Amino acid sequence: MVKRAALIVPAIAAAGVVAAAVQAEDPASPSLGDAVGRIAVGGIHAGHAGRHATGSPSPTPHARSGKGTVHCSGSSPMLPANYVTIVRFLTRHGYTKLAAAGMAGNMYQESKGDPESVGSGGGGLIGFTPLPPGYVTGNPAVDLRTQLAAVLTYNQQWSQYIPALNAATSATQAADIYMNYFERPGIPAAANREAAAAAVASACGF
Repeated sequence: MVKRAALIVPAIAAAGVVAAAVQAEDPASPSLGDAVGRIAVGGIHAGHAGRHATGSPSPTPHARSGKGTVHCSGSSPMLPANYVTIVRFLTRHGYTKLAAAGMAGNMYQESKGDPESVGSGGGGLIGFTPLPPGYVTGNPAVDLRTQLAAVLTYNQQWSQYIPALNAATSATQAADIYMNYFERPGIPAAANREAAAAAVASACGF
């Protein structure tokens, strides 16, 4: 299935591209309009309809943008499971705090943040479709690390949008950018993604 066309998001000038990482550590850029609706040729899909990604993380060195440890605490029903680990991992691998919150908000909609989540044809944090072998093994801690590393690799196919994601000025804006230009879901449920991203940002003090 082909994803719906992405919505228009303002292009934001920002420097830096996230490098993919081999493993998780803790449980340049054309305009955004250039690749709207483009489907990359590749192996693994992520999400419910037509997202492609490579099957293993690139072994390039990772960038670190997070300074210090992220401290989060909250009880909102919109908080995805594992959100603290997700945010810490993403900020340690080059994403801003708001970008990480936006991505976590999307994971809430796709899997509630549960790496063991399995649905129709796919599963995992971002709804990898088809679900690759070894991503859901019954060991949540291991699977979370595996899938977070795979998310970094997945994002690299849309690397031209990473600067805009990192330049987002709110968690909800980051959630929309990640939804429209990375996830490209067949069922957007944007309000859920935005609300979950905002809950993560609030819990982490972003």
